Amino acid sequence: MTVEFGSVTPPHRGETMEPHPLLGTFGPLVRLLKACTLPDRRVLERPRLVVLAGDHGIAARRVSAHPATETARRATDLAAGRGPVAEVAAASGVGVRVVDVAVDADLSDTGVDTTVKVRRSSGPIDVEDALSHEEIDAALEAGRRIADEEIDAGADLLIGSLCGVASSTATAVVVAGLTGVEPIEATSRGSGINDTAWIRKAAAVRDALYRVRLAGTDAHSMLRVAGGADLAALTGFIAQAAVRGVPVLVDDVASSAAALLANRLAPGAEAYIVITSLSSDRTHRRLLDLLGRDPLTAWSLRLGVGAGAVLLVPTIRAVARSEDTGDPDGGGVRTEDAIDVWDPNLF
Repeated sequence: MTVEFGSVTPPHRGETMEPHPLLGTFGPLVRLLKACTLPDRRVLERPRLVVLAGDHGIAARRVSAHPATETARRATDLAAGRGPVAEVAAASGVGVRVVDVAVDADLSDTGVDTTVKVRRSSGPIDVEDALSHEEIDAALEAGRRIADEEIDAGADLLIGSLCGVASSTATAVVVAGLTGVEPIEATSRGSGINDTAWIRKAAAVRDALYRVRLAGTDAHSMLRVAGGADLAALTGFIAQAAVRGVPVLVDDVASSAAALLANRLAPGAEAYIVITSLSSDRTHRRLLDLLGRDPLTAWSLRLGVGAGAVLLVPTIRAVARSEDTGDPDGGGVRTEDAIDVWDPNLF
């Protein structure tokens, strides 16, 4: 059985999404948030970061700067509120949920959510599928269930991210399949690998991409053959958030690839996707072009785990709520020569 998502209802309710005369690039985002906020609530009362943790069998090919055991450590630390991303989230007023979908360890007593675990580590994608047909359905369903749980608990903005050693290798295969770029162009330095490791990584991406093209480049096939449980769950998470009418902040290449796949599973989902930052990865711009989205910033942060999106939440909240104060001139008097909208490219 293939998991299917419901229809996506456009969020704007007739409101224009043109740049705001005062809020600039934040204008469309503020309108989106207000269109999705219930009448009895203020904007961004409960933003949530959901981190999907999973290991990848391709890590055994030494394609990362870290050993595979780092996935379990990072997930455990984040769930316990330790580390830079946890600090950023706490300071930004963003709740954090860490979910184990494919970590190669038992995290049941660590504070990490293990209720939707699909398997222990996805398969080595250069020689075998990341997931079985049953497991890809389970991973997509896990993402949908997590989105539903967060939204039912009151989340009004969601941020999805991955936590997993070698996840950038799986992501590179999916990106190449989506954009048509060559494996060497899709292969990044990831966590910071040397030339020898990069060559191994590029070879793994090449071999996995060949297998993807044999299986098919539809969303289900790409995620099953090369994406893994974490990327599949993130895709389902974003798709379901859009179906439920809740905006999603997307921060990096992996989450952008998942957003593009989510739009294939739930057409129209791109209306709820907001790109927060442009990554230094050369393929990110191509993904954003396919999504038809421009980033709010170009910070090129390397903190990972959605940190760039989390950092923007206080600014977005402040801008959105400031618009509720009424007259932007603060009650000031204007002359008959004043206008409200003008073209900044003209004198």
